[in-house]
Order: sequence, then structure tokens, then C-alpha cells
Amino acid sequence: MRTSIKDPIPEIFEVWEALSAAADAHLAGDAAAAEKWLRRGDDLTVWSWLNPAWIDVDQHVVEARPEGDTHPVPKSERDPDRSIRAAVRRQVLQRDGYRCRYCGIPVVPAEIRKLLVSLYPTAVLWDAADPARQHAGLQCLWMQYDHVLPHSHGGRSNSENVVITCAICNFGKHGFTLRQLGLSDPRLRNPIPVSWDGLERLRSVPAG
Repeated sequence: MRTSIKDPIPEIFEVWEALSAAADAHLAGDAAAAEKWLRRGDDLTVWSWLNPAWIDVDQHVVEARPEGDTHPVPKSERDPDRSIRAAVRRQVLQRDGYRCRYCGIPVVPAEIRKLLVSLYPTAVLWDAADPARQHAGLQCLWMQYDHVLPHSHGGRSNSENVVITCAICNFGKHGFTLRQLGLSDPRLRNPIPVSWDGLERLRSVPAG
């Protein structure tokens, strides 16, 4: 079985290194170098790999009703905490780190992306309504929280059912089950410890 929606390409890790270098340059007070690295992280190859797969799953890979699969439950039976409580998010992040549990690529929280947009608006473009006008590296490495068993199938918003993912492994998975997509369960693979901090170190320096 596959482990992720799409196999990562080498350019994703080059983008990751560029973003990390940008953060280091910013912390060192070198805004010009930081902007250069951020522009390098806006990689067209990565954007082309990601889009439109994270928006529209190739329906040909989805099996309609796999034998023994779960099925949608009435809304009255679903976890009322669809968005996942902050305490659960912290617990999941502490366990998984800033790394997608499906494909393994490093991830960056949306709050850090917003900080970079405010610090470097000409180098970090982010139009929420238009994916074509979003920084490719930060779009690809956008940290998400995924219900392994879909919420619509009765999946709970707890640490046993929620994992850290990248954009494509969450949005691409959509509301399908693992069996429908032919994906292995990421919870059967132990989280791999990483030293990557998701660029959280940028919070230590005030904007401006």
C-alpha cells in the first residue's frame, strides 16, 4: 500500500532548506538575505507538483466502497469537536513533531507563514482565494491536522485519531478513507523524531 497521496520530490527538501536559511538570515538581522532565500523557496517545480493534486484528488484512484470499510454516520453521531481542541493539537504536535505522518516532509504552521507574509510581503505572496498566488514552499509545507478515520465516518478529534500532515496529505485525502485511497495507516508507523522546529524560532524576534 502507498503511504501518501503523492511521493515527495527532491525539490521539496530544497525548498525546506531555503526556508530554514531564510529564518536564520532573519534572526541574524540580514533581511536582504532572508528575502533572497524566501524567493528561492517559491519554487515553480514544487508548485506544479502540488497543484492541483491537493485540491482535487484523482478520482480514478478512489475505490467507491472497499470491502469491510467504514461508512458515513449521521451528523448526530459525529464528534461535535470537528475543528480539534487546542489541547489536542498541542498533544499531537508534541508527539509527531513538525513532520507529516504520511509522506514525511517537514511542515510549517500557518501562524509562521502569516508572520513571514507580514515581514516580507513582496517575497511571500499569499492570496487565500487563489492558490496560483501563494508561495509554493509555504503552500507545500503547510502544517495540517488530519482525522485518520474521517470525521464524517465517526472519527474522533482526539490524539488517537489525529496526526500531523502536510497540505496535500490532508486536503488531498479529503473525506476519503484510507481503504478508498489505498493508503496504509500512519499510526502503525512510529513518529520519527526530528530536530526541525517548523520555523517557530522566528517568533523570538518582534516584527519590524
